[in-house]
Amino acid sequence: MSAALAPRVTVLGSGTSTGVPIIGCQCPVCTSADPRDNRLRSGINISCAGFSLQLDLPPDFRQQVFRYSLSRIDAVLFTHPHADHILGIDDIRQFNSLQHAPIPAYARDFTLAGIGRMFSYIYQPRPNQKQLYRPKIDFHELTDEPVQIGPFSVASREIPHGPDYSTAFLLACEGRRFVYAPDCSAVTPELAAFMEHADVVVIDGLRDRPHPSHLTIASAVKAIQDCGVSRAYLTHIGHDVLHADLEQRLPQSIRPAYDGLEFTW
Repeated sequence: MSAALAPRVTVLGSGTSTGVPIIGCQCPVCTSADPRDNRLRSGINISCAGFSLQLDLPPDFRQQVFRYSLSRIDAVLFTHPHADHILGIDDIRQFNSLQHAPIPAYARDFTLAGIGRMFSYIYQPRPNQKQLYRPKIDFHELTDEPVQIGPFSVASREIPHGPDYSTAFLLACEGRRFVYAPDCSAVTPELAAFMEHADVVVIDGLRDRPHPSHLTIASAVKAIQDCGVSRAYLTHIGHDVLHADLEQRLPQSIRPAYDGLEFTW
């Protein structure tokens, strides 16, 4: 695949649920002058052949749209229904207006249920709500069967996220494979199978200390190496680690993601 046609990923946010800096914190990361230590909530955009695929809609989505000049969203994938991954959903309204069409969104059943509880006026609007200026989204439930979304074949698997669940996505395009799993607490056999010899993986790497809902940096690195991944990025990073320090101690094939990072796969 030529570089001009390769899918391009833009990391819109690489931070954990609080964002970095954390409100009221004066730690070395939260006060760092390195812009890579300033992390909005996690989300990415993938563009290919004029198709724009958005993965998650964090609370910072409007800010990310302006910062990275997003002018079109053709489809959305949701990993799970936690606030830091869905609270930007209302900003889809303006893309509806710009594109004169509803936008399809895809998620596993537990994510759709969570969106439905939090955003009933979007997910299942009452008759008197249908004329409101609300996001027009066509929701589609994902199962274990791959679906075609624009130029991408998309497969998904439910993965553990502490006491809850999240979703790992495997996107395939022209024989190349990209895996996105920003929130997970264990690498299940299903996720390991997705990652096996993948071209690029973006995976949870919160911090060094254990956390009940996230992978440690060491466990993420081990999983990446065990699966023979060509190139990987850690995301959903907290305020426990400076980007420059983490970059120095990671293997060359594994890099910490940062807001504004772009790469092809």
